[in-house]
Amino acid sequence: MEAEHLKEKVAIVRYDGTFDSFAKALKLCNGLDGLKANDKVLLKPNILWGGTKPDPPYGRVTTSIIVGYVLQMLRDRGCGDITIGEGAIPNKELGSTTVQGFDWSGIGKVARRYGAKLIDFNSEPYERVELDGVRVRISKWALESDFLIDLPVLKAHRQTKISLGMKNLKGCLAVKSKQRFHRHDLNKMIALLNMKIRPSLTIIDGIYGLEKGPDFLGIPHRMDLIIAGKDVFSCDIVGAMVIGILPKEVEHLRHFASLTGRSVSLEGIEVLGEPIDHVAQKFEWNLSVEDLFHHAGVSGITIQEAGSSCCSGCFAILTALTAVFTKDNPDTDLDGVEICVGSQVRAKEDSNKVFLLGDCALSANKDVKEAIPIPGCPPQILNTVMAIVLKSLPRRKAAKTLMWRAAKNIGMKVGFYHEAFPVFGVCEPPEFDEMHF
Repeated sequence: MEAEHLKEKVAIVRYDGTFDSFAKALKLCNGLDGLKANDKVLLKPNILWGGTKPDPPYGRVTTSIIVGYVLQMLRDRGCGDITIGEGAIPNKELGSTTVQGFDWSGIGKVARRYGAKLIDFNSEPYERVELDGVRVRISKWALESDFLIDLPVLKAHRQTKISLGMKNLKGCLAVKSKQRFHRHDLNKMIALLNMKIRPSLTIIDGIYGLEKGPDFLGIPHRMDLIIAGKDVFSCDIVGAMVIGILPKEVEHLRHFASLTGRSVSLEGIEVLGEPIDHVAQKFEWNLSVEDLFHHAGVSGITIQEAGSSCCSGCFAILTALTAVFTKDNPDTDLDGVEICVGSQVRAKEDSNKVFLLGDCALSANKDVKEAIPIPGCPPQILNTVMAIVLKSLPRRKAAKTLMWRAAKNIGMKVGFYHEAFPVFGVCEPPEFDEMHF
């Protein structure tokens, strides 16, 4: 009996479209224990990108309806000092900022409704800390809050297998520190970060889940689940099992277990509400960008898996390139083109033409003769698209492609043209509901 009492409680509740199902999850896991009305409360959603409304947010970002429920709950408890913080992928060329991300996700509108402050973790102030000898900067907002509520999405991840509560805290870092995580052991660094930042409550937003995540190349699924608990490690173990990924195969969970002397299993966890096997689905976590080109009929191209060395900035450029190139040039044979990205990829000897996307790829392939460099950290999408189109397609086709792409971009900027990219998938109602954002 005493052992049962010591177990960490994790609730799984089916979301029925009401605040009541959300409240039930928090009640089951005693999620509000320790919360005081005068606490400095920080919410850390997963916004990922400062996109625009036409981009599909489903499964990619925390729903604003869940954030609204949290804010309503906090106001009902008398909390007045509430902040929402995030550090979205910054990209001036594509217009991505954290502020834009708050608006795109709908979280900004909900925050204003409840009077919560919005903070960009990509800006000061930071505290400098060392994680196993690696110097990083962590937002002081995350370190100095009294009650931190971690609000990840139910995602699989191409580099870390899952992107749940522990991975979501990487968004509290300065941009350069996020990049540093990828240059070292990403999974180990995530575990060490969670020794510094300890959420008081984790709520995994599973209204939508994302297979092959974490971004627009992933496949969203309607799940209608809320997973909540006070211990982020336990929530991530349960969340991993809900999307069919074995916790013991998730490296950052194993690292954290080693650091804390815990088990990467349900040992020590009490699952309340829905049993895991009643709600679990099997998600694939690995994504092959090369396969996405092949599915569009683009042959003769090689894109090796970048491993954990490729940071979000470069992968955002690769994502944009994939969307544009496969839309503009379906059923095209590139005859031995290779695109290298990240510091772990070495160009294959039999590739006829090698593109080195980003500074890390350039550094890793200095000895590759006649490789075409696309420098930057990250490189510009315009330079990337132009280089690959001009150097991989016949001259006439390349000119036509760039002309049409320029015309489309002008149309989108002035607002009379909207373009859908098939590679991002089709998210149609009623399964995918805009009212959640």
